[in-house]
Formats: sequence, structure tokens, C-alpha cells
Amino acid sequence: MAFLDHSSNNIIIDAVLTDAGRRKLADNNGSFKVAFFSLADDEVDYSIIEQYGRTVGKEKITKNTPVFEAQTAGDLALKYRLLTLPDSTIVRLPTLSINSTNLTSNSLSLGRTSVTKGTVNVKQTIQGNTKIPDGMIDQTFTLFVPDRFLKLSGNKSPLQIEPTTRIASYNLEGSSNGAANGGMTSFEIEVQPGLDDTSFTVYGNGSVIRTVVSIVGDASGLRKDFEVTISK
Repeated sequence: MAFLDHSSNNIIIDAVLTDAGRRKLADNNGSFKVAFFSLADDEVDYSIIEQYGRTVGKEKITKNTPVFEAQTAGDLALKYRLLTLPDSTIVRLPTLSINSTNLTSNSLSLGRTSVTKGTVNVKQTIQGNTKIPDGMIDQTFTLFVPDRFLKLSGNKSPLQIEPTTRIASYNLEGSSNGAANGGMTSFEIEVQPGLDDTSFTVYGNGSVIRTVVSIVGDASGLRKDFEVTISK
């Protein structure tokens, strides 16, 4: 869904179904029901407020920010969801941090024949506070993995695979990370066993494929992307 620019003062909204939504609608069995919706501010550059101040900055954002078109690809839309929090005095929000033995400069190194698997640990952290605010604690996470090259270890089936981009989404259970009361989880991804030389030529430089894995906190909407390099 997106607002359309118009010469009059009328507000026109363009609403489209994602590819997954259209497939549900095409089933024609009564299962397609819109129960929830999310809003996002992917277009907004908040550094404008830091540069011009809150009053002038908000005016510049309102007048000059281009509006994205409505996206039919669910894995591309709503990367930065808007939140409604129970405490209006919150001034700091948590972030997602990741670590792994094979992770260097936000890039996870794997190989087709050696080091084919990598374990990634994810944790909510916050600066300046000792506790994650209520309403931001992630008890579950959604993992987005490029199914052409990688999969989740342990024979876990994805929730869905987007047919065009081949992005597979997985649901991960979280747990408390202790004193900060935030969420944490871990997962192991591995190289697809059917990855052949042709894949390295088509999707890489012949010897290395570079791709991106994303994890999103279901309650907070926090997103963390990291690169995965697969060596031939």
C-alpha cells in the first residue's frame, strides 16, 4: 500500500496484494482474510531532522520525500515498520546484533566443499538503557534466506518460498537474553548441496557467490542484514 501523489488535496491510496496474497486469494476457499496490516517509513531520511531541527526538518521531510510505489514482492516491502509502543516516553530503541565464528565485517564465509555450515547468534541490544522497552521484546523471529544457495540446517521446512526471487522465510523461536530482558535466537545455515559450477558462473564471478540473509524481530520489526560469501 502506498500514497499516490495528486494535484488536488485528495489523498489517494494505492493498495496491491503481494504475490503470496494473490496466491491465497486464487485458492478461492474462503481462507483469504485481511486481519492485520503494517505501515512503514522506508522512504524517510531522519538525518534531515538532525541537520535542520525538528520543526524545519519535519516540514522538509513532508514536502520533499518521494513516496515509493506499492510493492507486490513481500520480501522487499516494509523493511522499517512503524511501531505503536505502550510507553510514549521511550527515547531509545534496541537493535539486533549478530555474531558467528565465521563472521567478519558483517560477512559470513562459507564454502561448497569446506566449512559448508555456519551458526549465527542473534541478540537484541540497547545503548544507554539496561532494559529493552515493553512492546519491543522479540519472542519469535523471521529469517529470510536465498533458497538458490542456502538453507536452514536440520531439515526445517520454510514457511514459504517466493517463486520469483527464491527467498525462503523461516520462523525461529526466541528466548530471553538475560539482564536486558530482550530476545535472542540462533540458527545454522548451510550451502545447498546441489550448488554446481553453473550457479557460480550465473550468480557469481565464477568462483564466489555473494548473497544476503536477513533476520527480522516479529514484535519489534528490527531487521539485520548480513552478507554470505560462498566459495567454490
